[in-house]
Amino acid sequence: MLWWNAPYNRLLHLSLIFGVVPWLYSFFNEKHRIQSYSVEQTVMLAWDKVIAQPSILFRRAVIGINCNVDMVVTGTSLLESLNATPTLRKDHEVISNVNDLYEAFAYFFSRGAAAERYMSDSKLFDALVQFASEPRQRPHYYIGGNAALMAEKIATAFPRTTAYLVGPIGPRSQALLHPSIVRTNSTRIVKDELHIIMEYKQGEILGEYVASASSRFITSHDQYSGSSVVIEMFFKAISQSNPDLVILTGVHLLQNQNKEMRMEKLRLIKRNLLQVSRNVPIHLELGNMGNPDHVAEVLNRIIPYVDSLGLNEQELAFLSNVAGGPYTDLYPVSPGAVHVHKMVEMLYWLLTKFGHDGSSPESKNYKYRLSRIHFHSLTFHLMVYKGTDWSNLAAGLAAGARVAARQSCKITNDMNTDDLELRVSMSHLLDKEVGKEYVFEPQKPIASWMRNEVVFIYTPALICKVPSKTVGIDDAISTTGLIFSQYIHKCFEHIIGKSRMAFVRRHILAFLKQTQFTRRDLSAKIGGPVEWLDDAVTHADVRAAFVDPCTSLPYPEKELHRFLAKNTISEKENIKDGARRKTKASAKLDFSHIPIEKQVVVLFPGQGAQHIGMGEKIKDCPKVIDIYNEASEILQYDLLKLCLEGPKSKLDQTIYCQPAVFVTSVAAWEKAKLENETLSSHTTDVAGFSIGEFAAFVLSGILSFQDAVQLVKVRADAMHQSSMKLPSGMITVRVNAASRLEEALDDAKEHCWEKGELPICEIANYLFCGVKVVGASETSMQFLENNQEKYRFQIVKKLAVNGAFHTSLMKDAALTLKNALKDIKINQQPQVNVYSNYTGKLHVYNERHIREAMTKQVYSPVKWEQIQQLLHAKHQNYAFPTFMEIGPGKQLGAMLLKISKKAYKNYVSYSV
Repeated sequence: MLWWNAPYNRLLHLSLIFGVVPWLYSFFNEKHRIQSYSVEQTVMLAWDKVIAQPSILFRRAVIGINCNVDMVVTGTSLLESLNATPTLRKDHEVISNVNDLYEAFAYFFSRGAAAERYMSDSKLFDALVQFASEPRQRPHYYIGGNAALMAEKIATAFPRTTAYLVGPIGPRSQALLHPSIVRTNSTRIVKDELHIIMEYKQGEILGEYVASASSRFITSHDQYSGSSVVIEMFFKAISQSNPDLVILTGVHLLQNQNKEMRMEKLRLIKRNLLQVSRNVPIHLELGNMGNPDHVAEVLNRIIPYVDSLGLNEQELAFLSNVAGGPYTDLYPVSPGAVHVHKMVEMLYWLLTKFGHDGSSPESKNYKYRLSRIHFHSLTFHLMVYKGTDWSNLAAGLAAGARVAARQSCKITNDMNTDDLELRVSMSHLLDKEVGKEYVFEPQKPIASWMRNEVVFIYTPALICKVPSKTVGIDDAISTTGLIFSQYIHKCFEHIIGKSRMAFVRRHILAFLKQTQFTRRDLSAKIGGPVEWLDDAVTHADVRAAFVDPCTSLPYPEKELHRFLAKNTISEKENIKDGARRKTKASAKLDFSHIPIEKQVVVLFPGQGAQHIGMGEKIKDCPKVIDIYNEASEILQYDLLKLCLEGPKSKLDQTIYCQPAVFVTSVAAWEKAKLENETLSSHTTDVAGFSIGEFAAFVLSGILSFQDAVQLVKVRADAMHQSSMKLPSGMITVRVNAASRLEEALDDAKEHCWEKGELPICEIANYLFCGVKVVGASETSMQFLENNQEKYRFQIVKKLAVNGAFHTSLMKDAALTLKNALKDIKINQQPQVNVYSNYTGKLHVYNERHIREAMTKQVYSPVKWEQIQQLLHAKHQNYAFPTFMEIGPGKQLGAMLLKISKKAYKNYVSYSV
């Protein structure tokens, strides 16, 4: 120790003093400062220490499928203005009237539980919107829908991750969405989906009930969020954009559809989920559900085939209740009375029964994907996982809990916690099975433990005493927890070896950064958005296109520019004026005085339904003979003889086939009216396929029979002449979400250009979900046949027609028909509702629009699938009208069967 006391070490002594004293001061001062913090502030700081950025960040996330506008009002005030007088509190799966709304609201209000219920009556929902829109209700409008809210959270809080949103986006939601969210033109709708958010605060009173917690009740009447088009576009976006994260939401909205349609869409979702690479994690965000059948279907068909699941206490308890899990009597849950160990038991059951099990290749769970669950309730959050694919989950849990506190109270500074509180006991049971107890320590709020192969991470939550808004909190929690998590599928580790994983992680991260920045730089240089999808848009293209809600195709560019050019007055006034004009011109005729079971929808077939002998079963009627004779006089040949005797080679020719099918259908209608005196008065809607639309015009009174025969003759001759320009035909194709049919059509056209031929290859008919007809040249059809596997579609059959009808090849024919229409009288007051092949919707009842629709139908695709969806929607509580196919063949009935088996039970065919 002599050296220590040596004079020359005096400088060392001083340096030690000056080093240790500040450290001691800092240590004790920090300890004192921490002790001066409130419990809430300490918990916030503890979360901050746990939150660490993942080493590999998600760069591109595709999110779908629901998007809407939320109208937020005070629930108790709105109900009081409706003057409802029920005395019960009762849950309803579907809201049918005002009393149902009051009872369901009171049921969840008294428990302080969030809920969402569908309103089946569109008129009632419109009336409710009117009440909620009144100034005294002080409505506020926000972007809504799980998918849109999660995309919004990514865009605002995680700018390094690009969000691609697929959902029904209307004008107002388009304006409300964050500018950086990439969206697709293919799912634009003209009018926004609207959800009424009836919020309430803890302690509010409704009659004899008091809210035990702040929450909300949501009601809606969605039409598009669960549509097949949106689902298909969502999975198309996944296949085209090559994301590293997929978020699926809105599956709960399917519960409002009939069972056949619901099951068909769940099968569609499952089929496409199975095609997503295991290296790309799929997160499913559940929503509030009230239909136990639908919950069981989602649990068995969807949940096992996603990697991650986000849900709250209501949804977890309902899953357990429906599937016979633990504590089945717990649903519905009161948020303030949730026992942690009961939720843990349910989560363990859910992950072990429906999650991935890599230890047993023979078990069905080996093929499952689920390995992560993020659970969030009012008072605590849990992260549960199994396996090694997921990491950084404690950071995700803490970040989710922190954002819940911040967003509910609009806190920007973690030290400002005056409006936050903890509602957990100082010690409580976490896991009854393993005997895990929790003792609260503000500096260490997070606890973790393991049961068998399942890992649990737990944290209490900070609750806002007076939340500014409750809707969207769950989505913010799940999104934040997901982005902070890290996913690397274990098969990737097996390929490269675990010893090299750290090296690979660093280089993958560098590669992703380089690739991402390169693509963005290129995009910036050319002045356009990041082109991950062929139809993607950014905020700069806010008014790029408006889409028919019944189809996936955008309006033609010329029509769009025409629309924008007319938009000289304010947008609001323009929308109002347009709505008034449209209501006046194309208001749906009201047949509500006829019970739905007694209503009749008439369907007329098109070209291809003809056969030798048609007319045999109706020729015994004098009225029928008069119709055939009148038509024969105009056509200048014996039409009835041709129908009865042929020859087939002549009957199949376009110039004879179209008049034959049309006249036979009209004749059959006349005989059917004579046999059933009430048929005409009970017919409410009529639609015809292609040439059958002219029979619909005659039935409705828009055209006289004589004028219609003359037009059909001109149309048939002109289409025949157009088909002679080029050897062409039509093929039926079957597609799925992975198909690249549009790309195949474009490549087929390019193939024709290279051969010096006219490039005709277009969709001609939309038949039903996943099945279309393509009109094309012989060269294009051969190209498609040879490349089915490459573009992942299937050619079902080649049709027995000699022309590419309803394609641009027919434009000259349309011009001929347009000239013929100049001298034809159009009746603007039809007797029944008539549907347009050209638009897939009701005809607009004025002369100009009807003439235009007749003309454009010749070279535009027949939107029969869209018409069928509108006709199917006529049902009331799944009671359907009679669907009567009048004319040769039963093809339209076969397509109706593909749409709905229940509707098909009411189908009849009137034989000819």
